[in-house]
Amino acid sequence: MLKTLAGEEDLLNNESQEVFAEHDRSVRRRGVLEQGVGAEVSLQQRRSAEAELAVEAREWAVLKLGALLIGGVVDRHRTSQQNPLIARAGELFATLTGGAFAGLGHDYDEHDQPRLVGNRNSGGTVAVSGMSDGTRDQLFLALRLAYLEDYAKHAEPVPFICDDLFVTFDDARTSNALNTLAAIGGQVQPILFTHHSHVVDIARKNLGATVNVIELS
Repeated sequence: MLKTLAGEEDLLNNESQEVFAEHDRSVRRRGVLEQGVGAEVSLQQRRSAEAELAVEAREWAVLKLGALLIGGVVDRHRTSQQNPLIARAGELFATLTGGAFAGLGHDYDEHDQPRLVGNRNSGGTVAVSGMSDGTRDQLFLALRLAYLEDYAKHAEPVPFICDDLFVTFDDARTSNALNTLAAIGGQVQPILFTHHSHVVDIARKNLGATVNVIELS
């Protein structure tokens, strides 16, 4: 159904473009006619051209409205089909990126195949291939944490053990990531190994007494 609707949307868009092109040709034809004949004949031809323009304009408006309506149905259908796991990963991704992204969504390629995209807070989407290394790492972390949370709802919770997870993160990303790990602590126990002292400093600053720092010699 979704593929059919998308096809109809493309067909209507193409037809509306053809009608618009014919509208433009009619305008040009009217101009030529007005310049090359007498006043009486020109008036009649002008009225005929205007009638054609009115019909083409109405047809274009109907086609354009139809394409917009179908496009809206397609978008609402795609939104309603979002996986709850992806929705939760989107919430975590928003936190990890400090609000640069509002969440995750699905886009479709030219073959109508779904693909994961990031929804920017400022509007628009970014495909995974268009994200920076740091943002992609934030995305993959969000997906892993969402999966672990979901797994903990149905089975024995497991700890999330990570070793120098923030290699591609600056201090701001590291801070957001530590806050996110702390936020899932009620369902999953995060255990982070690091040999970077600034990560420990950020954890202590952000989380205070809730973080348990163990130094290994």
